[in-house]
Amino acid sequence: MSRILFTVWPLTGHIHPNLAIALELRKLGHEVAFYTGSHAQGMVEGAGFPCFPLRKVDENRIEDLFMSPSGIQSATRNPFQLRDRWRQCVLDSVPAQMEDLEDVLRKFPADAIVCDPTMWAPFLLLHETRKIPVAIFGLVPACHISGENGPVLGFPLPRPHNQWERARLKLLRAASDLFLRDVRRRASRLRVSYGLPPLSCSVTDFAGAMPLYLVPGSPEFDYNRTDLPPSVRYVGPCVWKGTTSDALPDWVLNLPPDQPLIYASEGTVHLRPVVLRAVAEGLGGLPVQVIMTTGKHRDPDSLDLGPRPLHPNIHAVRWMPLAPLLPRLSAMVTIGGPSTMMPAFEHHVPIVIVPFTWDHPETGWRVQESGAGIRIAPPGCTPEAMRNAIQRILKEPGFRENAGRLADSFQRRGGAGEAARLIGGLVSPGEGTTTS
Repeated sequence: MSRILFTVWPLTGHIHPNLAIALELRKLGHEVAFYTGSHAQGMVEGAGFPCFPLRKVDENRIEDLFMSPSGIQSATRNPFQLRDRWRQCVLDSVPAQMEDLEDVLRKFPADAIVCDPTMWAPFLLLHETRKIPVAIFGLVPACHISGENGPVLGFPLPRPHNQWERARLKLLRAASDLFLRDVRRRASRLRVSYGLPPLSCSVTDFAGAMPLYLVPGSPEFDYNRTDLPPSVRYVGPCVWKGTTSDALPDWVLNLPPDQPLIYASEGTVHLRPVVLRAVAEGLGGLPVQVIMTTGKHRDPDSLDLGPRPLHPNIHAVRWMPLAPLLPRLSAMVTIGGPSTMMPAFEHHVPIVIVPFTWDHPETGWRVQESGAGIRIAPPGCTPEAMRNAIQRILKEPGFRENAGRLADSFQRRGGAGEAARLIGGLVSPGEGTTTS
């Protein structure tokens, strides 16, 4: 069969869904390898795939920009600083990516590339310089290609419902395009330096011109958009189950069965524990059981989660296997990371979402629009707001019903198996035909 190369930043939320697709491609008989950071090498090789680590790209610098409090997260209130740090991640590293990938392709002559949308070299340059078909895997359940109802970079807004809101969206899109014009100019100059024509659209929209653009969601979750290019295919969540079957600890199994179980997480980013503190203080003492995970990089005892000791119904740990926990949950609290949020919907679990940065604010509006959860803006994430949101979700059955409706819409898309079939169609014409 064919050789498929995945090019992915070494971030957990990026690696996991790509591994799910890679496993399905291997089942179809394709040979698969990864180009990613050394920090993800053990996970990739543990799943049985060759891994070509970043060499010319400064992996530590990239992870610092993406993950650390001094990186992109610290610049969310300064748009100029945010633009500069984002450009450093996705554009300034492109020449180093190209050096790495030219070497990788000599060792693993790929017939197609599956590309992280924030790793720009494959679709910005390699697709044309090497004549290699590229599939973008969008990572998030909303398509970020622009359009009448599409997201506006830098201005996460609810879905427009009237003429005034649509006019506002159009005006903000023009402002965003103007603000990001320098990034497009730099990307165009880079393309010209490789003998390619300059861009005639934003880099994000240029990604939509690739042969395939996969969105791990459903049209129903993404406002049923009708303004997307034919390359876009919704495939539903692509969930990686891991290489081992982790069991829940005994203390979880012995929690009171007559009390709702709530799970709260801030993912793997380095945030001040605003959400976890609101959960600990807002839900402490209620007739519910709460499991909070701080991430393996943070000691629960060292975090400011409010007055100590925590209420007996609040259980703070570094990590908990999510898959066996999901069937027991009545609700989830999340910042909006897809690898946590989408499995919750798959199990009909409604969520409270407190979106901070990246794609999470856009996702938050879609959660609210779907009726499958409650959005709390970060400045309003107080113990009282958290308590009220959880109590509403537990009291009103519509939230769980809407989460189930979303789960059905995702299941119909086919998940990682359908994504693999479509990617296989890039190298075996006729195999990937489907409707969006």
